[in-house]
Amino acid sequence: MDFSTIINIVLLGLLIGIAVYRFKPVKGLRNLNEQEMKDKIESTKSLSIIDVREPYEYNVKHIPGAINVPLSKLKWRKVDVPTDKEIVVYCQTGIRSKQAARLIMKRHKMNEISQLSGGFFSWKGETSHNRKAVK
Repeated sequence: MDFSTIINIVLLGLLIGIAVYRFKPVKGLRNLNEQEMKDKIESTKSLSIIDVREPYEYNVKHIPGAINVPLSKLKWRKVDVPTDKEIVVYCQTGIRSKQAARLIMKRHKMNEISQLSGGFFSWKGETSHNRKAVK
């Protein structure tokens, strides 16, 4: 076995490890479908809806009442997250929101957080009333 083969095996192992870490379930992360998300918005008075997409995505369309806290800024600790309320995160497909949930739970010692399963792609409509953005 030559040196380049060993390097390729090590790199492949690292890539597999990263993929497994990224897609494994997050303990304490509750997945909500669209109806569960709408019900939570309607029934929960103390709720922070966090859109972790980039500002240009958020500005096109977002869930009413959501605040924009991009995952890219969360990774670098450039923003504070309102942790005094129940948190629901979402992104476009559900991948970034899972990463954001993991970061928020770890940094703020939270045991549970929810995400919109399937992300904004799974969101079909509005709620019966709009919530004000949490600042």
